[in-house]
Amino acid sequence: MGHVAAEPQRAKRWDTAPVERRVLGVVRTLTTLDRLLDVLPVLADDMRVETRFAVAAGSEFAANLTDELHRSQARVADWEQAVGKDFDLAISPSGNGRLHELEMPVLTLPHGAGHHKLRATESGVAEEVSGLSAAQLMHEGRVVPAVVGLSHPSQLAALRRDCPEAVARAEVIGDPCFARLQVSLPMREHYRAALGTGRRKLVVLASTWGPHSLFGRQGGLARDLVAALPADYQVALVLHPNIWSRHEGLQIRTWLQTALRDGLVLVPRLRKWQAALIAADVVISDHGSLSCYAAALGKPLLLAAFGTDEVVPGSPMALLGERAKRLDTTGDVRAQIDAARPVPDHQQLAGLAFQDRACERLRSLIYRQLDLPEPPWPARPAPVDLFHS
Repeated sequence: MGHVAAEPQRAKRWDTAPVERRVLGVVRTLTTLDRLLDVLPVLADDMRVETRFAVAAGSEFAANLTDELHRSQARVADWEQAVGKDFDLAISPSGNGRLHELEMPVLTLPHGAGHHKLRATESGVAEEVSGLSAAQLMHEGRVVPAVVGLSHPSQLAALRRDCPEAVARAEVIGDPCFARLQVSLPMREHYRAALGTGRRKLVVLASTWGPHSLFGRQGGLARDLVAALPADYQVALVLHPNIWSRHEGLQIRTWLQTALRDGLVLVPRLRKWQAALIAADVVISDHGSLSCYAAALGKPLLLAAFGTDEVVPGSPMALLGERAKRLDTTGDVRAQIDAARPVPDHQQLAGLAFQDRACERLRSLIYRQLDLPEPPWPARPAPVDLFHS
């Protein structure tokens, strides 16, 4: 009988793939799921690595997360299974939740365009950067993540102030989502065709969550734009996943009934805002991450709301708020849309927000944590998914 090779570390009797390492994607909200699905393509084509998902309960925005994972055809583990030794690395785009219970190293990542918001509390916001605070990164005096991923070196100063114990665990990665958006720009016409835009001017409204957001302050703006703009314009609305989780689709479509009847495109809640942003001619937004991405890509941008009190002072988002023009909803909105231009010095803004070579940096980090050699093919960002409603 010939020699029988030892089984790979994680493959079991009934597995087909030669899995050697297993990654746990920790999902706390729809937003974190959206971010994980943007990040995990760095593991594409490598059958040595398997990814499963678990829901870290406790968020106000966790409704129907397990159902959403199943709709994405993900392999889902119960939290009780996830905390054990069946995984080699956990990736969480949030520092919140019971990450301290996990027995494998944890990598935390920003779940938006960097760390630009103050930490939300029951009564408002804390004087700490969301994702970098001791309240999120420490448990009983111990730093929980093995690695705290940052999108830019400038965030080290905030980490040093808010959680100095975690500075030694920090690693600047960049933003894989922004890298994917960048490589998708040359294929813009494909994204416009999938949206049915044609020769029309596409205006994308994008709202973060909360009372200071575009949707919170200007809930009727989509209806007003669809009514005011002629047939050679198309209007699409992107809502933050927390809005979907809190209110659900039936209620949202009820609130938008007239606008939808008159032609508004309501972008699905998961993995499609990227395609709408690439296709956009003009973006109207607020202090959410999509504004930062739009500005950094050089998209003409207008602000219809801006929650200054929620934004980290001195951050790229605060700088964007100072530079971008406001939409005057009492004036001629069509003229303002036609006159919209990219944020001044938008390339400098991108340089302040995002480190380069994000996919290369992230893949290298993940494989180091997994104690596996990287695959021989280059780590290139994948274009974002086409829009299919």
